[in-house]
Amino acid sequence: MHQDERPTPLSTVLVIDDHDIVRFGLEMLVHACPQVRLAGSAGSLSEGLGLIRSTRPDLVITDMSVGDSDGLATVRAVVAAQGERAVLIVSFHDEMIYGEQAIALGARGYLMKENAHASVIAASLTILDGGTWISPRLNAFLLKRMLKVQHGGPSQGGTGTFSAREFEVLQLLKSGKSTKEIARVMDVSVRTVDLHRARIKRKLGLRTGAELIAFASSRL
Repeated sequence: MHQDERPTPLSTVLVIDDHDIVRFGLEMLVHACPQVRLAGSAGSLSEGLGLIRSTRPDLVITDMSVGDSDGLATVRAVVAAQGERAVLIVSFHDEMIYGEQAIALGARGYLMKENAHASVIAASLTILDGGTWISPRLNAFLLKRMLKVQHGGPSQGGTGTFSAREFEVLQLLKSGKSTKEIARVMDVSVRTVDLHRARIKRKLGLRTGAELIAFASSRL
């Protein structure tokens, strides 16, 4: 090697998952890929955010439920900590419910855990190369809805009808939280939560709070 030649630095990957076996499996897949290097791994969101700050990984692979955090709140926190760097969600949560919302919040890919062993490295390399990664199933759904909207049809189905904040309200309603508790979790006013609830009911054609809670409990 000439004196001015240096090896290209490997892209770094951080893994966040609170299931030891899953986390270990993801670590092994990263170790086996010559194009990337494991920056570290964490079993909780708080630990993961600390490692993001200290290691500044090129890519974070994270579940949405990681012990001390759950759902889109995890996605929002990791994306905010990463800044311009990439995030890949690998989760048991149904991609047809959560995938589009995660992408809307800034994740660069969404992968179901049942497909992780076969696809997580391909997804990671695609994202590190500047692309995005979603399954053919989710991609077909989004394309179908986009074409329907372009041709004047109704934008129905899936959870893309809701904003990320509205979807978070639905999640918190499902967990049994009151309006005041939701306001505290989301760090907004009670009036703002009431406005979100009203918009969701209008979009769904629901009349009462009980109907809204029933929808959240049965569909999410």
